[in-house]
Amino acid sequence: MVRLYEYQGKELFRKKGIKTPKGSVAKTPEEARKIAEEIGGKTVLKPQILAGGRGLAGAIKFAESPAEAEKAARELFGMEVRGFPVKEILVEEFVPHEKSYYLSVLSYHGERKPVCIVSSMGGVEIEEVAEKPPDYIVQYPPNILKGLKTYEAYNVVRKLPNVSSGEVRAVGDVLKRLYDVYRGYDCKLAEINPLALTSKGEAIALDARVQIDDDAVYRHPELGLAAVEEAGRPETELEVIAGKINMEDPRGVLHFVQSDPDGSYSKQINAVPVGFYSTGTGSTLTSIDELAKRGYFAVNTTDTALVPASKIYKLTKVILSQPHIEGFVFISPHSSQQLLLYARGMIKALKELYPETGGKPNIPMVFCFRGGWDKEAVELFKKHGIADSPLVKVLWRVTEAEAAEEFDKLYRRWKQNVK
Repeated sequence: MVRLYEYQGKELFRKKGIKTPKGSVAKTPEEARKIAEEIGGKTVLKPQILAGGRGLAGAIKFAESPAEAEKAARELFGMEVRGFPVKEILVEEFVPHEKSYYLSVLSYHGERKPVCIVSSMGGVEIEEVAEKPPDYIVQYPPNILKGLKTYEAYNVVRKLPNVSSGEVRAVGDVLKRLYDVYRGYDCKLAEINPLALTSKGEAIALDARVQIDDDAVYRHPELGLAAVEEAGRPETELEVIAGKINMEDPRGVLHFVQSDPDGSYSKQINAVPVGFYSTGTGSTLTSIDELAKRGYFAVNTTDTALVPASKIYKLTKVILSQPHIEGFVFISPHSSQQLLLYARGMIKALKELYPETGGKPNIPMVFCFRGGWDKEAVELFKKHGIADSPLVKVLWRVTEAEAAEEFDKLYRRWKQNVK
């Protein structure tokens, strides 16, 4: 999924008619001051990071004047919040309000349908509200083929306790528009927490959390998004490149995440960093465990299914572009995927990366094929001469432990020769 920054989510809200506070994004303390001057009055400064809990981390600041806004921004730009360095700050007007709500529309995978959730306890984590009496939360699954009707949205809000008719209308209208955001932008989640109700009866979204299905990003080029995996930190350059592979070619499924982007964690645990390519959770976890037992750390994880050779070729180049790796391991699961396509893609990548040797690498590599067209895949490596390399081992229908053991032998032999 692709998670949007708060200011990006609010831009989508405004396009669907949901009111948000007046404000803009600042990239320097001076810009924060200028925005505060344009707003006038009290302002709120919020770091733009792809994580929640900013308030609990003390990262949301309030300023009574432009000078205070500049000072607060200077403090925030020097912070790291939830592991994310602060590079942008949303400076908005402070909105006094009398009551707040929680609203969301999300994809409920258990029943494969959207669900609207509304609570009269806005500004609180919804998990905490769930521990309260059930009256405080209302859930409603709209018919995805018919959409959420305005009267349905009103009826959802009306089920909450102590809600006036004015609140039913104000909150219900926003819920209907939030559903339009969810459907219009192929979201997995569209959330407002809190939705503020002012003394004038206005409903204003003070926060925005929007997650878009990564398989649908290509349908919204106007958003300028990169389809990257959510890893609890800013995306790396290689993760962005891998995401673009999917956007340019939607055939099949491709995932790539770096678990040790710069090799620092491998050094910390005194392990050898290796590039890794496997498909299927069981095979992947077992292979990583077997490598770890022998002192190797997979600096990335992958998953591909039903992809053409062209995507395998591109992903292989991404994996081998990690400068700190000292080896590469490919292990296929026991599956019906056409492994001959994997061989074609990886061989093309090797020949481009190592043109002087005809694709024979300068670091140890193991290729283990098990499944559909596995024998043909092994033969293709032999045909191109790559299997003859002293640093390559092409295996056929062996276990993850055996593949890891073969890589260990290759690596030790290579290390002895390069000393």
